[in-house]
Amino acid sequence: MNRPWTRSYESGVPGEIDADVYPSTVALFSKACAEYADKPAFECFGRTMTYAEVDRAADAVAAWLQQRLGVKRGDRVALMSPNIFAFPVAMLGIHRAGAAQVNVNPLYTPHELRHQLQDSGAETIIIFAGSTPTLAEIIDETPVRTVITVDLGDAAGVAIPTPPRDPRLTDAVRFADVLSEGTGLVLEPVELTGDDTLFFQYTGGTTGPSKGAVLSHRNLVANVQQFTAHMPEAVEPGREVLVMALPLYHIFGLMVMHAL
Repeated sequence: MNRPWTRSYESGVPGEIDADVYPSTVALFSKACAEYADKPAFECFGRTMTYAEVDRAADAVAAWLQQRLGVKRGDRVALMSPNIFAFPVAMLGIHRAGAAQVNVNPLYTPHELRHQLQDSGAETIIIFAGSTPTLAEIIDETPVRTVITVDLGDAAGVAIPTPPRDPRLTDAVRFADVLSEGTGLVLEPVELTGDDTLFFQYTGGTTGPSKGAVLSHRNLVANVQQFTAHMPEAVEPGREVLVMALPLYHIFGLMVMHAL
């Protein structure tokens, strides 16, 4: 196929990438956790989590989702959180359990949240405690059966004042309890492939109802490979530092986090 745009690539930038170099983003992250176990993975609120700490916490989340909720390959789990430690931990846990993640803007209105939960069919939501009043308004009109609430310092052991959970969500589970209990549960590895669904990434809804773009594991692996191939000067394995100003529930921030 004639691809004239490749002539604009700088020297050393390949015209092809291997979208199957990793069978899934779970394999991509697991490799990073093994190679850089003692290195910082995330820093927030003056606390650093290493790759090994993120790895263990994510395993606990995945085991809890499997053993306590029966989450299986292809199930949808919503994640409604700002950029805090719990986001990447919950994300990796959701994926290791074999589930697809439904990314939700924590500033959504009840109307917007109702539409997204109904459309995605998510029966479980991991949600920042400060966003729970929005969920409480419409939860009876959604498929959601399990609510897991997140405090600002969860996963990193940091005590940070957090807005209280809405009292109407009487059966909600604390994310801290998921981590604690999940540590003692058995994680059953799921053999994911590039064709498995990774994210339901919803559009902004500027031209009508928000629409869920279905992204596979291969989609994100390919995007990571493209980024690292096209911007080699930005990649120094084990040494990159990224200031994440973009929200992780948005695809731009989400992809860059995977790449670095």
